[in-house]
Amino acid sequence: MMDDGEQQRLARLKDDERRRSARQSAMRRMLSQDDAALEDKVAAVKTVQREDKTRVVSAISAMLGQDTNS
Repeated sequence: MMDDGEQQRLARLKDDERRRSARQSAMRRMLSQDDAALEDKVAAVKTVQREDKTRVVSAISAMLGQDTNS
């Protein structure tokens, strides 16, 4: 059985994951909207970059790789 400290830590981790997931979903929705303003999309990309630089670099590398293979 978990003690109070472990339960609190687990609850905190779950809460952090829920917030991260909600933020990622909001960013995906923003980027996929055709009618969203360009400034909004740029702001969303900048936010994603701050959150997960590795993911952004990987996505850009994949896009560049697709361009050179075309």
